Amino acid sequence: MIARSIVAVLLSIPASMILISLFLAATPPITALRAPSMLLVFPLWVVIATASFLVPTARFSALMLSAISLVGYGLIQLLDAVGVGGA
Repeated sequence: MIARSIVAVLLSIPASMILISLFLAATPPITALRAPSMLLVFPLWVVIATASFLVPTARFSALMLSAISLVGYGLIQLLDAVGVGGA
């Protein structure tokens, strides 16, 4: 249980930031949208950390959260390279 808690807390923070950043990178650059979107990091972090307890093992949860972070970061870089959205 302690391993699952550590995985949930430490790996869900980057995943939530990446998901919010991916949303901001894919949308047009609206300055009024930036601050409220960044305020959504904490509720999304809580949801992702809570959802990671639904996965059967801590290892699979760690792999899933790491994959979300890495794929999201890759998509942000791809959007930046293509020039789509506010990236």
